[in-house]
Amino acid sequence: MHYHEAGHGPAVVMLHGGGPGATAWSNFSHNIGPFAERHRTVLVDMLGFGRSDSVVFDSEPATTVRARALRDLLDTLGIERASFVGNSMGGTTAMAFAVDYPERTERLVLMGAAGMTRTLIVPQPTEGHRRLAEASADPSVETMQELVNTMLYDPSIVSREMIEARAQAARNESHRDAAARSTALWRDQAEELARIRARTLIIWGREDRVNPLEIGLQLLRDIPGSRLLVFRECGHWAQIEHAAEFNRVALEFLAAA
Repeated sequence: MHYHEAGHGPAVVMLHGGGPGATAWSNFSHNIGPFAERHRTVLVDMLGFGRSDSVVFDSEPATTVRARALRDLLDTLGIERASFVGNSMGGTTAMAFAVDYPERTERLVLMGAAGMTRTLIVPQPTEGHRRLAEASADPSVETMQELVNTMLYDPSIVSREMIEARAQAARNESHRDAAARSTALWRDQAEELARIRARTLIIWGREDRVNPLEIGLQLLRDIPGSRLLVFRECGHWAQIEHAAEFNRVALEFLAAA
């Protein structure tokens, strides 16, 4: 597993989302600096993404395998307990880690987490998930631009260079082949959320067109003692669109007694 590391102090692990071409750096380059001033901050390329290994998920759900790989990474880095900051798929993985390894979990910050996909108000698949499927099937600059247009309230904040880099990363043949051969079922976390004991801050963009706010309300209902913060004029990447406020709020939550 590939990772970036900076800073000293209580450990925080940042987990990116599952969009084509996603990497730890593309999701959290706006956040690592402020976090590293107070925390040992580790940005992880999830299995099947970035510079980490490609994996075929067959006998176990990808979420379970990725959570176990994170445990092994913490062992390698000598980290006994950590807090997790997870966007979308990264939030799903963080919740699974908190269920499977509660003794290793300090706190959770979840942004647009995809752990629950059944919605009553918003039809499925959402617009964002349709764009994700299109960009995964044909990772061109054009499909990636359409995806970013859906991911963000204001897509103009993303440069052409970043979109081109995401499209290039999404064309990784090893990752694409492994994903195509993966057959494992999705891990349904709906009944697991009540078992999360880590203090949890849920952050959502009001205009999230990938995982709608309705899911955030479900997480708030089911994760004991959790809190929900909703950003206005914000899509699926709160840590990018509202980086300064996100950094302030998340760091205050992690430091609170």
